[in-house]
Amino acid sequence: MDDLVVSLFEVEAVKFGSFRLKSGVDSPIYFDLRVIVSYPSLLVQVGEVMWNAIEKQKITVNCLCGVPYAALPFATCISTSHDVPMVMRRKEVKAHGTKRAVEGKVNEKEKCLIVEDVVSTGGSILETAEVLRAEGMVVENAIVLLNRDQGGTENLQGQGIQLISVLSIHEVLDILVKHEKIKPSIAQEVTHYISGSTPPIRKIQRPYSYKQRASVVSNPTASRLLTLMDEKRTNLAFSADVPTSKELIRIVDEVGPHICLLKTHVDILPDFTLDVAKQLKSLAKKHAFVIMEDRKFSDIGNTCKLQYNYSHYHMQEEWADLVTAHALPGPGVIKALREVVPEGSGCVLVAEMSSEGNLAISDYVQSAVKMAEANKDFVVGVVCQKKLSDEPEIIHMTPGVNIVDTSDALGQQYNSPEQVVGKRFSDVVIVGRGIYQATDPSQNAELYKEKAFQEYMKSLQDQ
Repeated sequence: MDDLVVSLFEVEAVKFGSFRLKSGVDSPIYFDLRVIVSYPSLLVQVGEVMWNAIEKQKITVNCLCGVPYAALPFATCISTSHDVPMVMRRKEVKAHGTKRAVEGKVNEKEKCLIVEDVVSTGGSILETAEVLRAEGMVVENAIVLLNRDQGGTENLQGQGIQLISVLSIHEVLDILVKHEKIKPSIAQEVTHYISGSTPPIRKIQRPYSYKQRASVVSNPTASRLLTLMDEKRTNLAFSADVPTSKELIRIVDEVGPHICLLKTHVDILPDFTLDVAKQLKSLAKKHAFVIMEDRKFSDIGNTCKLQYNYSHYHMQEEWADLVTAHALPGPGVIKALREVVPEGSGCVLVAEMSSEGNLAISDYVQSAVKMAEANKDFVVGVVCQKKLSDEPEIIHMTPGVNIVDTSDALGQQYNSPEQVVGKRFSDVVIVGRGIYQATDPSQNAELYKEKAFQEYMKSLQDQ
């Protein structure tokens, strides 16, 4: 290991001096491991050292994924030398071609080992793990060449990922002092810097219970939803995509006792009438749940107002407590809906989707969340795949939840309640086919309710 560290120093992959980091902080040490690609024998040595560390752990590795972009050469080197399949995560999903987030042969339920060059808090590994897990792969382990010992190991462990470290920053310093590459005073300066400048570990957590959040939100419908989630002990939403109004009323009455929210798509019902809307409202009162019409308003403001007020879905009759909208048109869609949605009701913005290859990627997602946070009195939450906001007023609702299936023929990607609530800290799981296609919808709804609420309770207790 001494030879490797000395070689890294000699090719200036490890530098000492004064360096302005991306965060704006001045650091006495800098790691530039990208330079290793210019030294083939050193690259091979790095790959072998990392593979040896993997083998010592005796873990199952079905494939590798290097964190883009610096770790891609390491993963490639290991893959080609030891005949281990590899996939590549795209940092930016393209709007053309396959539009895939992960390239290569993706096999669901296979164990994928993430390869990284340097770890501080582990954020890049977590981002990669989220993408791979969304594709149905299992991520339980990651390997890194250099661990800066700044909380990454603990942060990743909290998200179910064991970090295998080839070298720690303290081992690097000790070896360089031993071989007289740096003075002991420099090692002491770096050690002091590391111990005194540990960046805060951003933990995706659940700081408030539903009950606590119900008391701080300003929107009455959001408060009512969070309150009944707590009192009814359910964070299950039912997506009732059935073909007739008669079937809708029947199945909603069956599963009503187990849900906190009913998500409707009344535009798929050829026989939807105002009377059906009134029956839904009556069932919502009977079983204590909120109704959200998943209309996904996405036009210019004036058109959205007309669609709400004059469509044959009778939205103006105030049967839906919430409506959904895309963030694509910008703030104008929120302003328009404010003018027509009844006072006390609200809107839910679609920030992320559960379909394969969708275009709701990083910049769009961040913009949608900012729009929601800027209108918390009206926008009560976001449709998403994970927790996106630390604001207690924003309720996170995740579709594509199924205990049995992982995908369908049209690109829908499913996740379990454990993944959605326990690991991604969403608030509400939205289940459709897992309930209405079941032999006993009520029994399946109860099963989803119990699993999802158990994960919520566990996430509170784990903090």
